[in-house]
Amino acid sequence: MGGCHRSSSPHAGRSSTPVPVKAVLPESTRGTREMGVAGVVRGIHEALLSARVAGEVREVRVRLGQKVDQGQVLLTLSSRTLGADLSRAAARRDFAASNYDRINRLYQDRSASRAEWESARQERDGAEAAYSAAQARLGWTHVTAPFPGRVVSRVAQVGEEVLPGTPLLTVADDRRLEVVAHIPDALVSGLSRSSIVRFVTHGHEYKGRLVEISSGSDPVTHTVPVKVLLSPIPKAPGKKMPRELRPGGYGKLYIPVPGRAAIRVPDSALIDHEGLRELFVLNAGHAELRYVRVGRSVGGMVEILSGLSPQEKVVLSPPATLVDGARVSEVAQ
Repeated sequence: MGGCHRSSSPHAGRSSTPVPVKAVLPESTRGTREMGVAGVVRGIHEALLSARVAGEVREVRVRLGQKVDQGQVLLTLSSRTLGADLSRAAARRDFAASNYDRINRLYQDRSASRAEWESARQERDGAEAAYSAAQARLGWTHVTAPFPGRVVSRVAQVGEEVLPGTPLLTVADDRRLEVVAHIPDALVSGLSRSSIVRFVTHGHEYKGRLVEISSGSDPVTHTVPVKVLLSPIPKAPGKKMPRELRPGGYGKLYIPVPGRAAIRVPDSALIDHEGLRELFVLNAGHAELRYVRVGRSVGGMVEILSGLSPQEKVVLSPPATLVDGARVSEVAQ
């Protein structure tokens, strides 16, 4: 609040008409403060998709950040070896099935022994299983999304030769998100699971719940990993998820830590006078102009670091005519 409020004059306290004012006691806050640490947004479910067979990356069908559906083909590999294996398995299956049909007819006519029939049946079943396995291995050349989500990393390049276990890309389920951060291990004792914390990114604030605190500390950085489950973000039909909240996004996680007790007053009680902050305090029926040092402002309340005690009432929205030492009368709000 701005305004011009004069200091006391020799006649200020002698005014016969008190100035009506509204006043409140400062609000005492708990002895906690917040510490901001860098955090990265991740999907609760993330899958690093790796090659299951050797081959060449033939086609990458998705781009980084693209939304995908469960079962959607994301990438294909080419493998002549697997194709040849499937052809051989198919030929063996067809031969074994034909041979079994022939032996089975002879067995029905009592022209083949039980042992010959069992051998032909086992060969047919084994050839069918080998064909199914070869078919499944060939299917591994089509890398699909394990769940609905978004592509958050892409390593594979078209034409690249890969081996089993080579990372190709990562898919994250962006319907529920978490924030991963590292906090100084000295502050862990003051934290508890289920604590509500704030996550701020690109000027937007989101609430979250602390769900995991690692039991080990990094011996180099002396920090402990924590995970915060973000509250569900309401999304209107046809609207996209905020870009800053997509997996891979960064922001600042504010963790409550023990701190000193503080008092706060409504922003309307403060006067901005040439860069200094001041307010009026009720003192024995008079208005006393007081310079104060302020801290952070949250939700219309400003922290007072010095210049005011918790038992002193402050004037709300002081009129421009109010001066230091003037007689005042407190009125109901």
